[in-house]
Amino acid sequence: MKFIYDRMMNGKDAAKDPLCANVYSYGKIEVKDSCTGCGECSSECIVGAVQVENGKAAIDHRSCIYCGRCIEACGQGALSDSHEFRLAELELAGDELRRKIYKRFSRSLVLRSVDTGSCNACMLELSAMSNNYYSLSRYGIEFAASPRHADGIVVTGPVTINMKEALIKSYEAMAEPRIVIAAGACAHDGGIFKDSYGVVSRLEEIMPVDLTVPGCPPSPQALIYGLLKLLDRV
Repeated sequence: MKFIYDRMMNGKDAAKDPLCANVYSYGKIEVKDSCTGCGECSSECIVGAVQVENGKAAIDHRSCIYCGRCIEACGQGALSDSHEFRLAELELAGDELRRKIYKRFSRSLVLRSVDTGSCNACMLELSAMSNNYYSLSRYGIEFAASPRHADGIVVTGPVTINMKEALIKSYEAMAEPRIVIAAGACAHDGGIFKDSYGVVSRLEEIMPVDLTVPGCPPSPQALIYGLLKLLDRV
């Protein structure tokens, strides 16, 4: 291991070293010029990675476990985590950074599926979108288990009496702006079950619908096409 490390530090592979040669590595402890070599950090290091050399603390990054005890022990504030500096720089970027992030991820979409009483045909087509053939994730569209992690919900089936409250709670759990997608004829207007005693009302009468994909059931191609239209990618 020492041979490999020395080769990385002294040879052409130096840039591959994850700590000492990579300025973006996580957790690298840095020693400021204000260090007086008091040794408080060294006495707190449980793995012996901090030593005082030539009147100044020196960090052996091969031994360091990045617990942060040395930083806390330094009363002069002469030790710091380089990652903390980078985080501070990111915070200072403020709105400019947020714009860059949103621009990068603006075309991704996380959805939560809510079955309000379907025959499961639409659910099977939704599931098929994620198989190896259709590979929905390649478009940046994923399904989440919780509405709190989702940008929108995909409703399948007519809205039944027993599922109306759950549907509303799922919708309200999402952060704004939130979208609603009606997948299939039943989610659109009740389909063949619209006159059933167990069906409450049309989905659009309960919450605003942003996209309707008709069909009984709609094919995976139709569902993906509708989602891409929603993301303005078609």
